[in-house]
Amino acid sequence: MGSFRLMLPACLLVGSGPLPAHAPAVEVDPPRLRIEPAGKVDLGSLGPRERKRQRYTFTNVSGAPLALRVFDLAPGVTVDGPALRQPILPGAGAVLDVWVDATDWVGFQPRNIRLGTDDPRQGAYYLPTRMVVRPDLTVDPARLDFGEVRVPSSPRGTFRFRRETGTPVVLRVTQPLPPYLVLEQEGGQGAASLSFALRTRQVPPGATMGFERIQVATNAPLEPRFDLYLSWHLRRPIDPAPSRVVFQNARDRSLPVRLTALSGQPFRIQKAQVEGPGFEVDLPSATAGPLQEVTVIRTAQAAARAMLVLTFEGDFEPLKVPLAYLP
Repeated sequence: MGSFRLMLPACLLVGSGPLPAHAPAVEVDPPRLRIEPAGKVDLGSLGPRERKRQRYTFTNVSGAPLALRVFDLAPGVTVDGPALRQPILPGAGAVLDVWVDATDWVGFQPRNIRLGTDDPRQGAYYLPTRMVVRPDLTVDPARLDFGEVRVPSSPRGTFRFRRETGTPVVLRVTQPLPPYLVLEQEGGQGAASLSFALRTRQVPPGATMGFERIQVATNAPLEPRFDLYLSWHLRRPIDPAPSRVVFQNARDRSLPVRLTALSGQPFRIQKAQVEGPGFEVDLPSATAGPLQEVTVIRTAQAAARAMLVLTFEGDFEPLKVPLAYLP
């Protein structure tokens, strides 16, 4: 049986004396129409400009003709068919086509239609539907993880955009990128891409990992903005621990920096110097080994910042370790 609800008109009472506690309900007859399919209909997944038809059959289960009327239509819904053109005879069935237009909508979309008849003792008939409208513009992937990246490599990742309607895609990165991220952009009919290369040599000293949020504006009306995410974990040939030396306690006068060769091969520190005031460095040994340690000594009495610069024998690039005293 189709969805059915009683429609009760308001009553206006005129005369002297107190009003009754409750106005009398208007009696209605049982439904004279059987609707197939009954209940809520799931239209499934629709494209961004797709029109889909759902056909209903109304069967007159009473002994007299009955004319069907449209009272209310939801946005993007139209109806047509023999069920609206002439009364439905007793025992006969008539078809009603409901067209749902997904244009200008996205995501989960419920819809409803309210129908009535020429019989004042009939209630309203409802045709509820639901659908999910696919976005026109999508990106794959929305997150990229470069994983562990070693200097001096330069990994590259691509975010690919696709527009289901085939309309040209226009993309614009709305915020400045850090100097170690290089953008390459390509566009076309219905598709575009944003590629990012990580220039590991330009990553600031002390930075060992990153989680970049890249904001992108588009020309798609219903998908005007995207947030892309790019993560990485940097490993240098000589890896310092910690990658930044920060003194916070006034009682701490020295802190160690442990150096590890990722290759596992022995290495030797050729020179260690501090650029900036407030700190000194102590090299306890000049022997070669896969593990080395230097000690940073704080001489600053107030807040200070400096840079420890280490050079090595062989083909290793100089290593910079930021130093700070933040009491």
